[in-house]
Amino acid sequence: MIITCKGTKVNGTLKECPFLHDGIWGDVKLVQHQLYHESQKNKEIFWLGFDTSLSFGKFSGRDGKQS
Repeated sequence: MIITCKGTKVNGTLKECPFLHDGIWGDVKLVQHQLYHESQKNKEIFWLGFDTSLSFGKFSGRDGKQS
């Protein structure tokens, strides 16, 4: 599974994070990345968490085709 970081909001502005991990929830790299963002948290910085991408071949329903 591909897990990405959603980034942070800094003073209301989205700041992207290039973190990408091919693994499972609970992997050491994910925990370390989460701890990194949480250590920078203050009233101006808010971490948005992780997200997973759709697996290849899975129908998303957003291809624009009409039935």
